[in-house]
Amino acid sequence: MDEYEKLLERARSQIPEDAFKRSGERFKVPRVQLMIQGNRTIWQNFQEILNVLNRPGKEVLKFIAGQLATAGNFEGSTAVFNGKFTAETVEEALNRYIDSYVICPVCTRPDTTIVKEGNAYYLHCSACGARTAIRPV
Repeated sequence: MDEYEKLLERARSQIPEDAFKRSGERFKVPRVQLMIQGNRTIWQNFQEILNVLNRPGKEVLKFIAGQLATAGNFEGSTAVFNGKFTAETVEEALNRYIDSYVICPVCTRPDTTIVKEGNAYYLHCSACGARTAIRPV
């Protein structure tokens, strides 16, 4: 048992003290850029945000459109919603998506993937190995 304690102490001494305090530091989601044309809201940097989130556009669009209670679709690399929305409203919906479907609830890191097993969906974290049940989008 003494050997285990020595090895554990050595491992802990090699980890920086603030290693877990910096969780998600490299995960920077760009600000939502919207443009309103008539009665439509165009999300201009939608593809850029999808690349940061590492999620399929269809899934994110479905969630955001549901939160905004409107219809949404793709037009090239942009997302278009029926109705006029502010950037703050869309960012709030996006943050709800990130909290529910991107950030690991155990280690709070964004290194996750959504895995479907049978009829159940899980958020699998590649950083800590946690597997958390989630609701389908």
